[in-house]
Amino acid sequence: MNDEGPLCDPCLDERIAAATGMPRLPAAPAPVEVVGGDGRRHVLRYRLWRAPTGISVRLVEERGDADDGFVFEVLGDHDADVGELAARVRAEAEAEIARCFLEPAPPGAGWRLTGEDVAGRLIADPEGGPVSVVIDGRTLSWDELGETLASFEGWRFRLAIDASLTDVRSDAAKAEWGVQDAPG
Repeated sequence: MNDEGPLCDPCLDERIAAATGMPRLPAAPAPVEVVGGDGRRHVLRYRLWRAPTGISVRLVEERGDADDGFVFEVLGDHDADVGELAARVRAEAEAEIARCFLEPAPPGAGWRLTGEDVAGRLIADPEGGPVSVVIDGRTLSWDELGETLASFEGWRFRLAIDASLTDVRSDAAKAEWGVQDAPG
């Protein structure tokens, strides 16, 4: 184990198991390839770790930019079946990637919505600028998102913020941490 710098997931799990007496987590499943609704192929890698609130299973699309791409996460109880959590997060990834919110606009005009709704995630600017959005695995600035929404000028809209993960822990585990409706 390396005592300098960040630890890999298995090394961190080894330390947590030694300190808590909890069993070690199994090795992460092999990467999966999911074909999106637009025909693009997305390779996602599993990450497993034990958080203070339970077992986290994450699928992350690894691309050139660390924040680009899709990210999905499920949080289960400490005694959850990791295989079931992995299957759950994979099903969520496949369903989300199959749906496209954006399509190319006329040449040189960026993107346009495929319907009347859009979903994605927010990412921070490492240099302290405004957050960006990732939609369909693509990073857009707020200006680019604004251009995408321009055809809806004058319409009303609603912005909803959801947790970054799906919490499938038991109600008892959520109550133990005093968190019922927020991410773990």
